[in-house]
Amino acid sequence: MNLPQVQAKKSLFSSMVLKGILILGIVIAFSVFFGTGLHYELTLAAVKSHQLALQQLYAGSPWLVVGGFLACYLPVIILNLPGAAVLGLVAGSIFGTLAGTMLVSFAGTIGATMACALSRYLFRDMVQRRFADKLKRVNVGLHNEGALYLFSLRLLPVIPFFIINLVMGLTTLRLTTFYWVSQLGMLPGTFLFVNAGNQLGLIDSPAAILSPGLLVAFGLIGLFPLIAKRLLVWQRSTRQTSRQRQQAKTKPSVLPATISNQLAEIENHCSECGACVKNCAFLSHYGTPKAIVANYDFTDEGAQAMAYECSLCGLCTAVCPEKLDPGKLFLDLRRACVTSGRFSESTYRKILNYENVGRSKLFSWQGIPNGCDTVFFPGCNLPGSRMATTLRIFENLQRTIPKIGMVLNCCSKPSHDLGRQEHFVAAFDTLRQSLQRQGVQRVLVACPNCYKIFQQYGEGLEVQTVYEVLEVGQAAVPMVNAWNVVSVHDPCSMRDADGVQQSVRRLVTGLGLEQVEMKHRGRRTLCCGEGGTVNAVRPSFAKGWANMRAKESQGRIVVTYCAGCCSFLERIMPTFHIADLLFLPEATGPGKKSATHAPFTYLQRLRLKRRLQKDPALSVTSNRQR
Repeated sequence: MNLPQVQAKKSLFSSMVLKGILILGIVIAFSVFFGTGLHYELTLAAVKSHQLALQQLYAGSPWLVVGGFLACYLPVIILNLPGAAVLGLVAGSIFGTLAGTMLVSFAGTIGATMACALSRYLFRDMVQRRFADKLKRVNVGLHNEGALYLFSLRLLPVIPFFIINLVMGLTTLRLTTFYWVSQLGMLPGTFLFVNAGNQLGLIDSPAAILSPGLLVAFGLIGLFPLIAKRLLVWQRSTRQTSRQRQQAKTKPSVLPATISNQLAEIENHCSECGACVKNCAFLSHYGTPKAIVANYDFTDEGAQAMAYECSLCGLCTAVCPEKLDPGKLFLDLRRACVTSGRFSESTYRKILNYENVGRSKLFSWQGIPNGCDTVFFPGCNLPGSRMATTLRIFENLQRTIPKIGMVLNCCSKPSHDLGRQEHFVAAFDTLRQSLQRQGVQRVLVACPNCYKIFQQYGEGLEVQTVYEVLEVGQAAVPMVNAWNVVSVHDPCSMRDADGVQQSVRRLVTGLGLEQVEMKHRGRRTLCCGEGGTVNAVRPSFAKGWANMRAKESQGRIVVTYCAGCCSFLERIMPTFHIADLLFLPEATGPGKKSATHAPFTYLQRLRLKRRLQKDPALSVTSNRQR
């Protein structure tokens, strides 16, 4: 048995133990509740007998009574114990309509969300595996319109709320969506119910039962479901008409054989060990690859859109005992989404404009001397965010490779990752062929994403990172300022580039910096959060990956060799680019900002281009490659 399988078994055992403890705790809580007769105290008659005493206590110690109410109400909601309705009436009779509504609304929603989370943790994986076929349509429906569906259940009290809490926990609906929709959906009914409790608390004689206030309160409770139902029917009819019009414009998707084969491979070979789920925000939300394949129909538009929530970082494959590749599946699903005409360019307009600018005549440029066979390709991010550093890298390379050329352009990786394969191939092939026609044989890159693209698609071109070259030619210059211990973050696109990873670490050591490795590094490194353009559709996932990396750094300064990772991670922890440490040490360090941020990055790229055009060692052969 290999190491990943051993770790997976240990993780599974720990999870089973924790679930067993939770189930035992719930059983004990139920036994105490019913065994001690507490359920007899949560009746309208019992509470009514204590009403006066509670009101007097509230008048003298309001926070004590509020705390006591929450201590009773939350366990009742979380554990689905009887008495929630009575406690809602009690809130109205003691706290009044407005204060009671606020208290019951927030406490009820928090308790319902905790009940949903508890149900999800204890039972979802088992239920999804056992009833995958039956739940497939439910999961797709929730993915498409989970908020509206849950809102209708909350607004119309046809199904008891405790059942909704349990059932929603067995689905893939996000807990944050569950919370805010429940908060809004239950608010009108909560107000009417608490108001009824307030009116009920005013009764002091049999004649008061027929008071106008009480009759109106209970009348509204009876009419509310009918009114809400009419509104929901109208809303759904409008939504369905709009959807039918949209579907008429979009042809049904037919999955290519390559995708069907991948779906079958995952379904047949995924052991659901959970190794890939643990450190992935995407899989933690949707479940194991096998559960996803079983529960979603990927000919559906909503299920295809889910593929854009995966960062494509490849960690799942790196830790998978069966060596499955879910990332490739989701990339191919993105391509199918584009081919079927379902891709929304407007959602990714910012990143696509960024790519187009990088390839435009204004920003692209080639400086290739006669007899040049090696060029420096810095990419888009580094020249914009670190113009001076980029220039110094090139000057250093010129000393060791006198006839080196310089190419300013975009490798078009955004289009590649978004599934715009036809567009990507056309753009990159134009760039590649242009370089080869001019005798270029080797491309030195500074960007890990460019490295991956040239390595995979640069037929006939050797690709190498500048860090490997700098390791040989760069003299060790220890950092002047006293730094604490640092950790190196490996970009996920360099997951399999062991040689590059080691070169960067030797450069860091050469600077006199002490290193402490993070748990996830090298082949098992974590995504910084920027991968796959997930931030455009699921910023919570992107932030989740970044937070995981920040947690592993344990407050240490992080050094990386990707300008994109650096920009994304520096928002939540001190992160520096290795090139800045090598060439601008005086301007780099805690409390110092050596990077330029948008929109000024575009100006820096133009400045770099103008500066290079004046270099007599460069012979310009082309300004644009489209």
